Amino acid sequence: MDKNSAKFFAAQIGAKIPSLDLHGFYPSDAIEKLGIFLYQCIEKNADTARVIYGGGTGRLREAVLDYLKGHRVVGDFQDEGGSCIVLFK
Repeated sequence: MDKNSAKFFAAQIGAKIPSLDLHGFYPSDAIEKLGIFLYQCIEKNADTARVIYGGGTGRLREAVLDYLKGHRVVGDFQDEGGSCIVLFK
C-alpha cells in the first residue's frame, strides 16, 4: 500500500481529520468556505481533510470536486458519495 492509499484508508476507517460540512450552502458560498478551510488545514500542517457536501441534486458535489481538481494545495482527493477525502501536497 502506497502512502496516499494508506492516508485514504485511515480517513475511511475513522481517523481524526479536519472536516468541513457544506450542507445547505449554495455552490458559490460553499466554494468560498472551502477555499478558506483548505488554507486553514495547510496552516495547521494537516495532510488529510474531509469535505462533506451531501447528496441532493449533485450541483454542490460537482462544484466542490471541480474546485478541488484545480486547487494548488490539493495533491489528490477521493469522492465517497456525499463527501470526499482530500490529500494535501
